[in-house]
Amino acid sequence: MIDHFTAWFQALSLAEQAFFALGLCSNVLFAFYVLFQHWGDHDTDLSLSHTDLDIAIFGFRGLLAFGMFLGWAAFLALRSGWSLPSAVLVGIFSGGLAAWLAWKLVRMMLRLQSSGTLDLEQAYGKTGIAYLPIPKAGEGKGKVTITLQGSQRELDAVSEGETIPTGQPVEVVGLAPGGVLIVRIYD
Repeated sequence: MIDHFTAWFQALSLAEQAFFALGLCSNVLFAFYVLFQHWGDHDTDLSLSHTDLDIAIFGFRGLLAFGMFLGWAAFLALRSGWSLPSAVLVGIFSGGLAAWLAWKLVRMMLRLQSSGTLDLEQAYGKTGIAYLPIPKAGEGKGKVTITLQGSQRELDAVSEGETIPTGQPVEVVGLAPGGVLIVRIYD
């Protein structure tokens, strides 16, 4: 089988061999890249950007996509009888389009990410339930459960005035140092 492949490869023109090798090498590198990303449980891209949405179009993913599509499209164009300049243009267009699509796809996926940081400022005016008793103002903390940023949270709370028993509905009226909610009984 290897002899058959070697004979087939040697029968190709130099340009066909170059584009075939470029496509194949890019595919192999892409396969390793995907495996290392999966096994390493992390995502990196070689680019000069510092923000999530400011990724380089020709980062490592983009270069691999460009190489794969340039190589295979130009190889197939040459095998179909196109001239070398036409095949190169088809390859460059295909590679550029693939790199651009990979870049757009990564940007769209990064926009779906959330930082996971809880913004307690959004708690103002929200209502919740006293989970643990909240002592009267100045005498300690209790806990409340409140829906914040789309999920149920258990947060420390102090009373604005009187003691608040467990199960009592409360309203957030402020924020104390250390991320502690200031609450009062909700009527």
